[in-house]
Amino acid sequence: MKKIYGFFVSMAFLTLGLNAQVIKVQFEGEDVADNDTLNVEVAAGDEVTSYFILTNQSSETLNLRSAFSKLKVNEGDEFLMCFGDCTTDTVSPVVPVEAGATFNNFDIAFTAGSDNSTLIEVFVMKASQDDTEDEVVRNFYVKYANPDVSVASISKAQPLNVDIYPNPMNSNASISYFVPAKYGNAQLLIRNMVGKTVKTFNLRCGENAKLNISSADLANGVYFYSIVSNGTTLTTKKLVVRK
Repeated sequence: MKKIYGFFVSMAFLTLGLNAQVIKVQFEGEDVADNDTLNVEVAAGDEVTSYFILTNQSSETLNLRSAFSKLKVNEGDEFLMCFGDCTTDTVSPVVPVEAGATFNNFDIAFTAGSDNSTLIEVFVMKASQDDTEDEVVRNFYVKYANPDVSVASISKAQPLNVDIYPNPMNSNASISYFVPAKYGNAQLLIRNMVGKTVKTFNLRCGENAKLNISSADLANGVYFYSIVSNGTTLTTKKLVVRK
């Protein structure tokens, strides 16, 4: 959602609270609150499907979609999200949910590539009517882990990872990243098509972290964001700004 400053900060928190009342999320018969973490047990090579139930508690039909951000993933991890139709993408198609109706065709199938834990953030959004930025109305986390494997017994290190959501971005976006502790002086650079750096952020290493960015000083177009450590580029991905 768009950032609101000064006096209107209180209104932003009020809006989040109202959104939570508009859409109810349930998992395994229990209500899910915003920012809750749902723990799902799975062993390497196995598949598990998590089923979610949404209830439209408003007085109008809402056009909803789901999405998720990969905060911590491992080589070989696979996801299949169904929100009406199924997709291997991280964003679903839009589904209209009538006032008072329950929508139970929402699930995420996960295949574990290893016994390392995996963490995703899941969003339920109201789709915009003018092809601008969707509004996040609910969010929660899903953590996949093998309870029979201790952290100390996992020898494979968590890999470097960075994702921006939403992408394309309209006004604001969230960057989720993990940079292994072995890298020093890590930064995230956003460059335009001619290679000029337009934004620079210092990153924390050795932990899963987030930062928020604004497109206020960015023109519409294609950019590239990279994680750089001591002058060496570790990874680069594409960002689209569409306002």
